[in-house]
Amino acid sequence: TLVVVNKGREYIASKVYENTANDLAILQITDKDWVAGGKLPYSIRKGTIDLGEEIFTLGYPRNEIVYNKGYLSARSGYYDDSMSIQIAISANPGNSGGPVLDKNGSIVGILSTKDKQSQDVVFASKAINITLAIEELKKDQNHANLSSPKNNALKGMDRVQQIKKIQDCVFMVKGY
Repeated sequence: TLVVVNKGREYIASKVYENTANDLAILQITDKDWVAGGKLPYSIRKGTIDLGEEIFTLGYPRNEIVYNKGYLSARSGYYDDSMSIQIAISANPGNSGGPVLDKNGSIVGILSTKDKQSQDVVFASKAINITLAIEELKKDQNHANLSSPKNNALKGMDRVQQIKKIQDCVFMVKGY
């Protein structure tokens, strides 16, 4: 598997966690040339997201990062799945796996699938699934020190500044 950073550089990665029921995987960059960029600027939201709350996404439906804006349209996902949410947003193939963020830049979900029979109806795995995945992965000695970001450096910034800070933390995944 390859991951591509915002500036086009490719790195080798391997899957270290997968939960097919929640359509979630965690990849670890294993490339010897990889240099971590420091602390992540966002946090993972602990509380629930409210109906009508504005959200935005960053992803790679093309070879460059793409921004989209929408809102939470249902607190549950496809077939009333309580571990996912429904959002009203434009999404294309390639957006899957990208973060869904609230107005403060906290992750509220991960894009998973689109309703092909409806326009702009998209589903996302809830942020709690990320937290649960990290806790499960920490049981492995190789990942015992894994943690999620606690502080959100994006809160209070306007959207353009948030995107500038976070775009280097969103990768395109090839060959998964």
